[in-house]
Amino acid sequence: MTPRFVARWLVEWRAAVLLGVATIGAYGVVQYAIGVLVPAIGRDTQWSTGTLAAAFSVGVLLSGPAAVASGYTLDRIGSRPVLLGALAIGATLLSASSWSTAPAAFVVLWGLGAAAVGGGLYYPVTMAAVSRLYPRRRAAALSVLTLLGALASPLFYPLAGALIELLGWRAALRALVAVLVMLALPAALFAGAPGAAAVAGSVRRAGGWRAVPGALAQIDAPTGRLLLTLVIASAATSALMLHHVAALQAAGLSLAAASGFAGARGLMQIPGRLVLAPAVRVLGLRGSLGGAYVAAVVAAGALWIALVIGGAWAMAVVFAIAGGFAVGLQSPLNGLLAAETYGDARLGTLSGVAQLLTSLSGAAGAWLGGTLADARGGFAPTFAAIAVVQVGALVALRWQTAAARGAAPARADGAGPPRGD
Repeated sequence: MTPRFVARWLVEWRAAVLLGVATIGAYGVVQYAIGVLVPAIGRDTQWSTGTLAAAFSVGVLLSGPAAVASGYTLDRIGSRPVLLGALAIGATLLSASSWSTAPAAFVVLWGLGAAAVGGGLYYPVTMAAVSRLYPRRRAAALSVLTLLGALASPLFYPLAGALIELLGWRAALRALVAVLVMLALPAALFAGAPGAAAVAGSVRRAGGWRAVPGALAQIDAPTGRLLLTLVIASAATSALMLHHVAALQAAGLSLAAASGFAGARGLMQIPGRLVLAPAVRVLGLRGSLGGAYVAAVVAAGALWIALVIGGAWAMAVVFAIAGGFAVGLQSPLNGLLAAETYGDARLGTLSGVAQLLTSLSGAAGAWLGGTLADARGGFAPTFAAIAVVQVGALVALRWQTAAARGAAPARADGAGPPRGD
């Protein structure tokens, strides 16, 4: 690969690369680093796991309304105000949470800051922006975005662990927020996606926020069942992402080892995304997503075995591989299914609505997972429940597949399957 080829590639995919780098920072701090911070904060402050999980859950919960506002703004006037606003508000509040001396203050500040980042910098926004910037090469552009996004956990899990051991959790959190700003600001400034011209007119006619009920009115059986599938899967995934570092420590691993395996799980997202194209050719979009859900069940089951039976190191390896493939496949598949199912005209708005719904279930899953661990004195019941809920998502996906097969081949707004390169 010559320098000239790399330069041409970067020019061609500049916006997708910048948005992918921003995604690394957003997920790295708000979804992944918090899993390393929670046990460290608990040891230092004696705040309960349930309380700290509540901070995560508040962020997930409120990111839903924030995502609806972000999607509406993206469809109406473009992505730049969304990215800049989310970064400014989120970084300020997350930094402020590091000075909290009371658990309620931490819950509020972290929750609001995480909601701003999650609502404006997560995949529902960056995927919608990339889809609009690369309408003729959508699949390739989403691959660039999500391959870069896959670096979030392998970078931020070990980075968070190292910073906590070196600086303590408060200074580490401030440093992590500074990294987030450095990674996301270039995309906010230089990778703006336009609004949808057709949507802009409909939004003005509908009178602002009345466009959102209008979008909801377009939900047909395949769309509704896809939303249900994502809601169930989100509950399992949020609990898995928040609690697996603490569970690995409870199984006998050190913080360094647990965060290292968490990072390895993130690295395994990359081969998961590299096999995306052949998987879709063989299994289709929904068949591939079903395979990702099966891998998620295996990942949760491996941690349950480590906690109940033993073999923590071996099960951590199984978890890293299966969990990496599961998460690696889910993100781009969700983006492709969203573009196919929602249609281009309201992709931003309906992606925001989807995040609103999944934020509710994700917040519930994360909080209930921590509360169950507190109540039962360990994480084994939590990971058994995660596996069961993930099986429920697999069942819902099969139901959605049946609805999609019976749907008309083309939607009223002219949207069909996303075009690849």
